[in-house]
Amino acid sequence: MTQRDELAVSLLSAENVAGAAALCRECFTTPWPESVYRRELENPQSVGFVCTDGETVVGFIHCDFVLDELTLNTLAVRADYRRCGIAKRLFAAAAEMVSGVCTVCYLEVRESNLAARRLYESLGFRQNGFRPRYYHDPEEAAVLMEKPLGSGIPADSSAD
Repeated sequence: MTQRDELAVSLLSAENVAGAAALCRECFTTPWPESVYRRELENPQSVGFVCTDGETVVGFIHCDFVLDELTLNTLAVRADYRRCGIAKRLFAAAAEMVSGVCTVCYLEVRESNLAARRLYESLGFRQNGFRPRYYHDPEEAAVLMEKPLGSGIPADSSAD
């Protein structure tokens, strides 16, 4: 595996969107199709970043924002690159992109996805709700989380 400092974070683009969509197919049971992410490239209220190792997309984040609210839709890191700070770097890039505009970030996460929930907590998110039967394949509840923006990412956060 490549060292963290050799990885590059850049905006989602027409050149890397296929790699981002492929990563989502690896990581999620019901990923959004590539066509959705391609359309999001034209959406002025959409923010996306990839983390690459050479030409390979190993991390991806996609968010939308309306008024002062950022919604984290997708955060994926390739299994063999997890726990080396990629998710934290991607979230920091997205939050920086909307700084001065958005004051809060919201997300939903599968109740059983304890690793993701711990990651989000390490980034400063706190549970603010629960939606039974939100997900399918398999059916599962969503844990709703929020984080005030502008409050930074905790410095002692090493989970990813």
